[in-house]
Amino acid sequence: MPGKTENTPASMDEAPLTIDHLLRLRASQMPDTPLIAYPHNNKDYTQYTAPQLNAFAYRAAKHYKKSISQRASSEAPEKVVALLGISNFDYVISILALAKLGMTTLLLSTRITDEACRHLLNKTNCADVIVQPAFEKTMKGVRSGYDGPLNVVGMASRGLYEPEVVPEEKLTLEDMRFDTQFDLEVEKSRNMFIVHSSGSTGLPKPVGQTHHAVINNAYTISRGLVTSFLTLPLFHTYGVIVVFGAIYCGKIASMFSANLPITGQNMIAGLKATRPDMLYSVPYTLKLVAETDEGIEAMKICKLICYGGSSCPEELGDKLTAAGISLLSVYGSTEGGALLTSSRPESDKDWNYLKVFPHALPYIRWDKHNEGVYELALLPGWPSEVLANNPDGSYSTRDLWQQHPIDPLKWKHVGRLDDTIVLSNGENATPVALEGSVRDSPYVDQVVCVGAQQPALGLLVIPSERTMGMSRAEIIRKMWPCIEAGNARMPAYAKISADMIGFLPIGTPYPATDKGTAIRPAFYRTFRVQIESMYAKYEGHNVSDGLSLSEEELRAYIRKAITSALKLDDPSALTDDTDFFSLGLDSLGAMQVQGSIIRELNTGRQIGQNVVFEQPTVRKLARYLYHLRTGEAEEKSDKQSEIEIMKGLVEKYSNFEQHVPGNSDKEGDYIIVTGATGSLGAHLVAQLISKPNVQKVYSLVRAKDLTSAHERTIQSLKLRLVYEDLSAASLSKIVALPSDFSDAHLGLADEAYSKLLDTVNIVIHCAWQVNFNMDVTSFENAHIKGSHSLMTFCLKSRRARPASFNFCSSISSVASSPSEIIPETLPGYEYAMPMGYAQSKLVSEKLCDIAARKTTLSARVLRIGQVSGDTKFGIWNATEAIPLTIRSAKTLGALPAPVNDEVLSWIPVDVAAGTIIDLSYLPPNTQKGAPAFHVSHPQRLSWNRDFLPALKAAGLEFESVKPTEWIRRFKAVEQDAVVSPEVKLLEFFQGKYAGDEVRSAPYFETVKACENSQALRGVGEIKGDVIGRYLEFWRKGW
Repeated sequence: MPGKTENTPASMDEAPLTIDHLLRLRASQMPDTPLIAYPHNNKDYTQYTAPQLNAFAYRAAKHYKKSISQRASSEAPEKVVALLGISNFDYVISILALAKLGMTTLLLSTRITDEACRHLLNKTNCADVIVQPAFEKTMKGVRSGYDGPLNVVGMASRGLYEPEVVPEEKLTLEDMRFDTQFDLEVEKSRNMFIVHSSGSTGLPKPVGQTHHAVINNAYTISRGLVTSFLTLPLFHTYGVIVVFGAIYCGKIASMFSANLPITGQNMIAGLKATRPDMLYSVPYTLKLVAETDEGIEAMKICKLICYGGSSCPEELGDKLTAAGISLLSVYGSTEGGALLTSSRPESDKDWNYLKVFPHALPYIRWDKHNEGVYELALLPGWPSEVLANNPDGSYSTRDLWQQHPIDPLKWKHVGRLDDTIVLSNGENATPVALEGSVRDSPYVDQVVCVGAQQPALGLLVIPSERTMGMSRAEIIRKMWPCIEAGNARMPAYAKISADMIGFLPIGTPYPATDKGTAIRPAFYRTFRVQIESMYAKYEGHNVSDGLSLSEEELRAYIRKAITSALKLDDPSALTDDTDFFSLGLDSLGAMQVQGSIIRELNTGRQIGQNVVFEQPTVRKLARYLYHLRTGEAEEKSDKQSEIEIMKGLVEKYSNFEQHVPGNSDKEGDYIIVTGATGSLGAHLVAQLISKPNVQKVYSLVRAKDLTSAHERTIQSLKLRLVYEDLSAASLSKIVALPSDFSDAHLGLADEAYSKLLDTVNIVIHCAWQVNFNMDVTSFENAHIKGSHSLMTFCLKSRRARPASFNFCSSISSVASSPSEIIPETLPGYEYAMPMGYAQSKLVSEKLCDIAARKTTLSARVLRIGQVSGDTKFGIWNATEAIPLTIRSAKTLGALPAPVNDEVLSWIPVDVAAGTIIDLSYLPPNTQKGAPAFHVSHPQRLSWNRDFLPALKAAGLEFESVKPTEWIRRFKAVEQDAVVSPEVKLLEFFQGKYAGDEVRSAPYFETVKACENSQALRGVGEIKGDVIGRYLEFWRKGW
């Protein structure tokens, strides 16, 4: 028992309750086993046993007891004492000494500012700080601005605690206790130490770890039972837990000298001197060691290298594993402890994938962040969890992961939510893998990706000393293989071009965490001028400089630029009328072409950021640039030209074969749904498979194989929280198929396509790329052609009637109508909003109508209005305009209240899905043509009168101000899209709220839709309870 006199060795089965109890147990159980080694002369390592550590801690505790007031019993509140100093042996002994005294230790980073230090002392009610001599000046600065009393005590050094034990001081383990007045069963739930976040997005946050949690983590990390070498600071959870893990398992942990700089040579010397089984370090240190063959050989001494603090660049990891070095990553957090590990059999080469510890599995939730990327969340009940940041008691870690393409239990860490960069086109990029690849270059000391609210990503690089005397072009050439490796891991729109690389001087200091990781927001603030200058050089020039080319010369120039960007083997594939994007041009390629135009051509006037998207053929782009420079009026207006293009697309795809009735007769319904990875599509699938008459739902999704298609569909259901309510029988109805809508057979194998022809009787086409920059012709291949292919499929059905085709269009296809009330009819071409997305939807509406007139196909146009969150959970994508507007209440303390009010028409996503299903089940058309229905809420909502009061009633605090005042406040805050994601829509908000009144939106008639849909007829008003659920969901991400 914890309180017994320890005259005999304690049983190894006795469970330690506190860290001091653990130390005393080990002193009794393994008195001659060295547990910690430290090089006091920076070279020769001295080893210390548990009895020595216990005695040293006892002496240091006696010293501290003289100058720090004590806790009387376990009924007394926690007393916090801070430590400030480098991670040397004195620091270890002080942690153990304070544990003996029943104190909670606040582990202060040596890198934080005086303000941050004062903040942490205040937050933890800490009035005592133990400091090393080198940091006494720092504490003077902290004290000068500190409100309360602050007792600063010198840290106990070796001269005080390490002299040989003299005969008269032969104390028993029981004699070296200071906690006999405490109830250890109570103390195990007290905080043993407090660490803090890096403060990368503000002031650091203190995070406590109880004795129970610390011992749990020490057990988890020590189960390998090996000797170790530690380079990590002890004021981070990872470092201090390694020390406690060594004490727990009885295997020595050697500490890198805190007095030495971490260099490749110093690390090699430490590894050779200690010859550990395991090295605990961070990727940056591993890179330094791996730069020489000697370093590689030194690392081979270790059976295992465990890294943490950040992801390891894949090139570095591949290099080390290829050399026969085994890598291990244990993922944990200050708040949650150790959660995942990459521990695996020797035959498993996936060094960069981790699995959840089995005992942690019940407490893990994966929340989808965007396509293929998930945020890890901790559920209530996990022993090491000490904080919750969600209403349900869970903790969202803000760490982002990708699932292994084959093994669903493996996950790769790809970055943090704080790392996400939002480009000006709305695309999100997580650049950690790219930065890791570039950082692996020996010519790079540090690199940070930039580009928030810019058209393209860029790199700001601090070169290494190897580049001394090199030109910019030579440095880029040396770096380029690593940049290419990084680009291979990024989506097309987030690749780096040579034009978008900026350099800082060699040795430039930058804001960094204790682990050497650049603090992104602080880095952006520190180098804001350099970043702005880099983009100004890229985008800005005298528009009259450069070549003045004829239209024919412009076509030749553009052909060459596009051929280069696409790396076309056969330039003849690019005709003057070939859509660039149909050949595979991506956002990076478009930016490269635009950059060439800006730098090399006389354009006469500034060109827009989306010029290549808006003019996506050689002929269009050449004509546009020529008329822009010469000022000559084009023969036709843009509107007339767009209408002609739409008409041409309709004519191109207006041929449909007649249906030949077949004898395939299946009972029940077999339904194709596209777009199941989106919110509306997920609700469609969930509601359809719950219907008893539905036999199968075929989910056609973009995926590389059947497994991936199924996983994407299921993950979409889970993300919308509809999965848990579905029975196994319902889920068995889902058949997910990898598809390609640009293909005439939908990208399906012949056997699968044939089977669907035999069975399917309803098609609901919901998939469409949401991109408001692309020209209508860029939607042709995958979308307009895809609609035609799906209608052709319906007409090829082997059932008695063709499968019905239910096209989920958009109210944007008619939103330019001059009428205040828009009927449920097919419009003229001029009524589509002037963007490719709306125009492509209208083209497909026209094709539905032609197919329904020419054949026996029952085709329906279902125009979807503004979709809001569902009525049950309130899940509404927090990156959309409305949620981001509401988020500004947190940032600005205000929301806009237009003078003339604003009328809203929102339809909850689950109601929209029910309405689509009702309309898709209508009997075959009796009239020629495709009927149109508006899937829009029949009752409108007032922004000022209904919505804002409901937000206040739900607990949101804000001031209602005129829109112009709201915009003024918006511009005044720091334009940091990481801290305040709403700033990425500033340009949109400036357009919407140009004055204190807003333009009234038209009313979309819903008479026909309500007549034919029970779901739409029965929809209730969006009132306070639903709005409260929306707000609750949004707040989880704030």
